[in-house]
Amino acid sequence: MAVNKAISATVKKALLKFDFSRMEINCTNEAQTRMYLIEPLLEILGYSRDPRDMLTEINAGWGQKNDKADIGVAMMKANEPSIIIECKKFAKPLNEKDAAQLNGYFNQTKSSKLGILTNGMIWRFYCSYDSQPNIGLYPIPFLVLDFNEINEQLISSFSRFHKNAIKDELKLVLEEAQEFFFLQGFEDALVNELSDPSDKLIEAIFNRMLKSDGKRLTKPIRDKIFEAINSNAIQSALPKLIELESKNGGIVITTAEELKIYHAVKTILLTSFKKIDSTRISYRDNKNNFMILVDDNQKKTIGRITSNRGKYSIELIGGKFEIDSIDSIVGLSKQIKESALPFLS
Repeated sequence: MAVNKAISATVKKALLKFDFSRMEINCTNEAQTRMYLIEPLLEILGYSRDPRDMLTEINAGWGQKNDKADIGVAMMKANEPSIIIECKKFAKPLNEKDAAQLNGYFNQTKSSKLGILTNGMIWRFYCSYDSQPNIGLYPIPFLVLDFNEINEQLISSFSRFHKNAIKDELKLVLEEAQEFFFLQGFEDALVNELSDPSDKLIEAIFNRMLKSDGKRLTKPIRDKIFEAINSNAIQSALPKLIELESKNGGIVITTAEELKIYHAVKTILLTSFKKIDSTRISYRDNKNNFMILVDDNQKKTIGRITSNRGKYSIELIGGKFEIDSIDSIVGLSKQIKESALPFLS
């Protein structure tokens, strides 16, 4: 859900002005990281360092000692933090031990709704799983923000936690997190169902195979359908499923061929423009075309990949060119560089 545009614009302006370049020098330990990086980013979200907004070194004793959580953000009520933040040294790789430490603080702070584990640049957002409230925070973060790359998606997500937005956003954030956790089990459930088909799945397939000829689902037929549901059948059916989804306006499916062309183009650009950050080159796959972009900006489109009956083409400055191999992409190096030059010079 998009947050208030005025809030998002304010956050964007502050983030683009924020000087991340000196953090490696200024943040040599956890305390400095918190003081010069994490707390200032929270201030961008509208929280002052007043204890009514931002509590530090919160008593959250657990285990054998009286440990203290680094920061508690009182997003809903003063002195009752809704978010517990565990701060680590600048750029330190975050691990399971750190997440367990955050979980301990979260469990001991009854007002908390969310937990954040951060080294200043990477922010991992956690919450408890409704169906397992006693375990504390779910071990997988539902949101990860990386401030090494400031883009529109990061700004929008970060803005949802602004002091003037959180009252309306927190419930929605938690609901979306629960949906995320629930869907984590989808792939495993699908694999388990296909590897050991249930009677209901077999009956559903049988009913679609024989809609009106009056046959009964006997044990021999049931056994044959059971044996027919295997990886070969799934692999054979997949192209038909993709074709149906495409005709019905279903989800956009990024093909291996599109990715192969994209990576070849990206390699040519990184070789030609040696000083550019590789993260500036990205793609956006739409229903009718696959766009190669600079800075994830549609106004900075380098080229468009299209397909027709399995044949791929790319539109660049100078025309539309058919792609039948990696060699044909390499042969377009000049046109690719010319198409990117206005955005990377």
